[in-house]
Amino acid sequence: MRFGLSMAILLVLPLAAAARAPSVPAADAPELAALGPYKVGVRELTLVDRARPGLTGTADRSLPLLVWYPATGGAAAPPRVYTRALPRAGGTPVTITTEGIAATDATAAPGRFPLVIVSHGFGGWPAGMSYLTENLASKGYVVVSIAHNDDAAGDNFRLSFGNAVVNRAADQQAAIAEMVRRAGIVGDAIGAQVDAARVAVIGYSMGGFGALATGGAGYDPGGPTPSQLPPALLARQAQGARTAEPHIKAVVAIAPWGGQPANRSWSPQGLGGLRVPALFIAGDQDDVSNYGEGIRWLWENAVHSERWLLTYADARHNVGGNAIPREVADDPAFQENFAEPVWRTERLNAINLHFVTAFLDRYLKGDVRRAAYLDVPVAEANAAIWPAAGGAPRFAPSDGSSTTYWPGFQKRWLLGLRLEHREVPH
Repeated sequence: MRFGLSMAILLVLPLAAAARAPSVPAADAPELAALGPYKVGVRELTLVDRARPGLTGTADRSLPLLVWYPATGGAAAPPRVYTRALPRAGGTPVTITTEGIAATDATAAPGRFPLVIVSHGFGGWPAGMSYLTENLASKGYVVVSIAHNDDAAGDNFRLSFGNAVVNRAADQQAAIAEMVRRAGIVGDAIGAQVDAARVAVIGYSMGGFGALATGGAGYDPGGPTPSQLPPALLARQAQGARTAEPHIKAVVAIAPWGGQPANRSWSPQGLGGLRVPALFIAGDQDDVSNYGEGIRWLWENAVHSERWLLTYADARHNVGGNAIPREVADDPAFQENFAEPVWRTERLNAINLHFVTAFLDRYLKGDVRRAAYLDVPVAEANAAIWPAAGGAPRFAPSDGSSTTYWPGFQKRWLLGLRLEHREVPH
């Protein structure tokens, strides 16, 4: 999503009977997209990163966070409805609503769970990927989504975007540090659930730009974008200086910005700093991050990371966020920022959920059974053949008996995808 937006306003409202929260997949979803065994709670908190250097000087940086977490049943609060005011060209703002399944301040489930940091695209907001954040929390993850406040510079797009370049990775790292700090405080209600040794970062678009750096890929100071900024502002994230903290175990980069030649922010050497497993997700017609010369170039050059690239045929850039809200569904300007020309967003998001779940379960929870869902029998989905033997399972099995059909997908529903895998050379 690429427009500057005002700060989110979050309310608790009654859930409409006919509404479906984006985190609840429909019947056509692949196997691992389904909700997990936990109820979901949500809390709000604000992180203040002291004395952060920026384009307009050094100042405290305030970062509102939404924290989704595994909860027990019987929550007193109704499900959350997330709202946000979006500006309309030449008119008054319109308030959009997104249904949720999380209950505010619900009783936390006992135990410690892996931590997942979620970072939105330019102009986005913390609940803009609630399909993913709530769903992952139901599966036993503490999920923290950052409000990066891209619109803080008002109508000054150049300053807003420059701030995003400077702050994206730093915001992610500050959020990780805060949650790790809380995990070590006896009696901290939020930190008590966080396993500080198991952390992943998920970033969409500009969030993916930051996530690759947070995962260890240092920016090239001479690259087209970094070279336009004061060197000191990206010094911590620069090639040769950035090393991922040992508790960061995995990165998911959805349509990551910054690989395209005109804005290239890494060299192959800098991308070599990414040494944790990575899942890239993109559309092969991405006209914002540039699939072939941008996203795919990043994936091919991250040679020290065991990595996957999930590609949606004929998809553009809107492959990471919630579906278009009903309040603006008939507005062409908003379609540009939410919808895909070919893919139905609910279907696309369900596929994202399936693969992100397999990936995080494999690398944060150590569930080796999930490897079968990632290492698919054939890279091209359209070449897969449904297993003829046996009964009529709903999902292709993951035990190796499905011949070339991708495990977890339903018959006739595996089309338009490619999943490639690269191992680290020995």
